[in-house]
Amino acid sequence: MENNTFKSVTFGGFDKQDVIRYIEQSAREAAEIQERLQQENDGLRAQVQTLEERAAELERRAEEAESRCRGLEQQISQERTARQALEQEKQVLEAEKAKLQTLADEAQRLRPEAESYAQFRDRVGDIECEAHKRAAALEAATVARMRQASDAFQTQYQALMSSFETTASHVTGELRKIEVTLAQLPRAMDQPGAELKELKEMLERSGESR
Repeated sequence: MENNTFKSVTFGGFDKQDVIRYIEQSAREAAEIQERLQQENDGLRAQVQTLEERAAELERRAEEAESRCRGLEQQISQERTARQALEQEKQVLEAEKAKLQTLADEAQRLRPEAESYAQFRDRVGDIECEAHKRAAALEAATVARMRQASDAFQTQYQALMSSFETTASHVTGELRKIEVTLAQLPRAMDQPGAELKELKEMLERSGESR
């Protein structure tokens, strides 16, 4: 505010117009200052509100960032756990790979023996097949010979039975003849006995007469 020098008057002290102008000027300046301060205040309020909004936004973003950090920490922990599991799996796979390589080397070393065994097995299979064929042929030949022998035996048996029946019939007839002869034998023996008795009596009488 500018410093004003009031004119003095003879009666009443200072010039009223100067005082009025001073008051009006002071009021205008005060109004201007108040308006400027009000504008500055409004501007500051707007800035404060903007800053508060920005602060809230930043706080929200900070919370989101913190939440994301927590999520990332969880993901990192999970990834670390998964990585440890993968490392363990990798070690297991490496061990299995080493075993497989050992088995492959062993298989490569044993391949000639396996091929020799396969060839031997094929030869054995051929021998077994040939043996089965021979056994089947031998069985068929044996069965055929057994059938021939059985047929020959049946033929001989039938011939022997026929001859036996004929011989038995002949023997039966002869036995009957012998039975008849034996039945007649006592009668035939009676006549020679009588003749012998008469001859004996004649010899006895002849001796007495001497």
